[in-house]
Amino acid sequence: MKRHPSPLTRLLQLLAGCLLISLAACGAATPPPEEPAKVALWAISDSTGVHGWLLGTVHSLPPRTNWRRPAIDNAISGADRLVLEIGEALNPQVAGEALGRLAFTPGLPPPSERVEPKFRSDLAKVYKDLSLNDGQFKDQESWAVALQIAAIGGLKQGMQPDSGVEPELRKVIGSKPVTGLETIDSQFGIFDTLPPRAQSVLLEQVAHEAADSRDDDKDMLALWLRGDELGIAREAQTGFLADPELRTALLTRRNLAWADQINAMLKAGAKPFIAVGAAHVAGIDGLPRLLEARGWQVKRVY
Repeated sequence: MKRHPSPLTRLLQLLAGCLLISLAACGAATPPPEEPAKVALWAISDSTGVHGWLLGTVHSLPPRTNWRRPAIDNAISGADRLVLEIGEALNPQVAGEALGRLAFTPGLPPPSERVEPKFRSDLAKVYKDLSLNDGQFKDQESWAVALQIAAIGGLKQGMQPDSGVEPELRKVIGSKPVTGLETIDSQFGIFDTLPPRAQSVLLEQVAHEAADSRDDDKDMLALWLRGDELGIAREAQTGFLADPELRTALLTRRNLAWADQINAMLKAGAKPFIAVGAAHVAGIDGLPRLLEARGWQVKRVY
């Protein structure tokens, strides 16, 4: 697990912004209808007032997507810092080195032999559509193959990592500090510690979704723009997140760790604007519910 892959600069830029592949409409390339956005925003408060804000994001957006609204801009102005999933600005070299440290295990069978027979036609179709083959993923673990297939597919659909919510937030926060709940290494590490069965399920589901002609990304983007938390929660229970082991590792366990970090940050007197992938703020295991369980009042801002 210590070999380095060949340079994949552009691909790694995409990967760094899209680690939870289907959670945040990463491949959305079709501009939505022009109507006022109602992206969900929460205020975090106690009896003394508001102490922070929480926003669910889409990591890559179609050009000219209008998602900001006055309530979001006011919250950014009132915050003393920006908190993202990854604090440091995207550096493809750093991402490539992190991937290279973790993604390779000598002697692995080809990816097509690691998926169940019923998913092999999906993987073959994706390979054909994206001009890929097993040989390009020699000795790469299944999680890394899945992420790269998702990222290459997003690139083909017009995904631009610099057009998402996070790059814009970095600009508008100005000189205020930007911190992260995780690092590139820790995010890749979450995938790397998945057991082989879970990694195979991840690859199977990514291939299955990539082979499907339905535009799920467009649907997810529409849910996000209209602030449909319940709709996002339903979507976040499908695909690979329908697998209990993957959901625990990639969503629930991370949310619990983030809630503890945010709770400590708020108690220390910070006033953060927190922006994480949309699936992390939806449902009973989303951050709003977890922060409420830690004694905070968390209410939608309309």
